[in-house]
Amino acid sequence: MGQPGPPALTFRPVKRHTHTSAVNLSHLPACVEGVRLVNGRLARVAVPIKDAQGALLATAIPKVTIANHARYLSEDTSGDPEAEVDILARIARNLREAPLAGFVAEGSAPFASMGNAVEAVLRRATLSGMPVVKVGRGNAEGVVDPARATLAIAGSNLTATKARLLLMACLLRFGSLPPAVDPTRPTPVELEAVQAKLAEYQAVFDTH
Repeated sequence: MGQPGPPALTFRPVKRHTHTSAVNLSHLPACVEGVRLVNGRLARVAVPIKDAQGALLATAIPKVTIANHARYLSEDTSGDPEAEVDILARIARNLREAPLAGFVAEGSAPFASMGNAVEAVLRRATLSGMPVVKVGRGNAEGVVDPARATLAIAGSNLTATKARLLLMACLLRFGSLPPAVDPTRPTPVELEAVQAKLAEYQAVFDTH
């Protein structure tokens, strides 16, 4: 009998990580643009990321909040974002205190479906400069694809905590999204600019 052949390769990891990651420290710029509320208007502001020696600044760490949507029935089916007072309060505080900020929206398993009011308020966050990642709740055993993440980042099969860390790294690499002058009434040009920036985030989430 001949010699047995090499073992079959049944799994090949293809995700980028550690030294191959597109968002590790060596890839971070010295400064990015964040968003703050200045004199009642959303404004782009410079956010230093590294010190003179290339070390990460503690003041640069983004604020990323996990928004859990775990109700079986929504309390408000109108789609009115004003019903989501907790997320609205976080958006307002981010604009005061955290120029680099975002949300991880943990929706129902496996495709991260959320109520109309939550979708509306997270859209407002996106148009205020804060990227939103959509993931399923718990061990979703399913993939959130971009078609289900309008004006958001599809988190694939990541858990909320892993998506939060990756979003923080992306904010340090790419900065905030370009805010609309009026997040409740964005222009077509503003929407196009947001979608172009989200594509940079999505490319990282697709490969990490």
